[in-house]
Amino acid sequence: MVRRATTDLEVSVSPVHAIKTLRLLAEEAGWAMERHEGSRLVDRFAIIMPMAQSTRTLGIRLLDGPLRGLEMTAWSETRGSAGALNITSWVMPGGMEDELNQCLLQHWVARVPRCPWQWSFSERSKVGYMLPVWRKARKKFIELGFDVKKNAWPSEPTSEWPQP
Repeated sequence: MVRRATTDLEVSVSPVHAIKTLRLLAEEAGWAMERHEGSRLVDRFAIIMPMAQSTRTLGIRLLDGPLRGLEMTAWSETRGSAGALNITSWVMPGGMEDELNQCLLQHWVARVPRCPWQWSFSERSKVGYMLPVWRKARKKFIELGFDVKKNAWPSEPTSEWPQP
């Protein structure tokens, strides 16, 4: 079985807010979409031993328009004894470097209710303050072309939405 090319982003935004923001962007563009729910196996570490556990996923898939086939799935997973990490998994036709995909992602980041690559001290402390997740998330957003400096959010998209 071939695995689809996905880009997973650890974000501070809840799965519900992540999906809602994408849905609103698709509605503004006038694209048809479908929602889906499911479950996914994730690893949770109990002391030193990983335990498989199931988590609920929410998703949205675009059915028409220039980004037909784009899909985002979001879930929350608890890796340790407390606290959760929110993850969004993107399947984008044409890849993340495509101009329209970049535009959509810029508008998605600008419209989510909080900065997706910054967590509060208490959130980081619950999950694990020294985890590499915090730095990796920022690096992924830098690779996608975002300014992740301290006062860079809310970001202003460089193009207008919906695309003409």
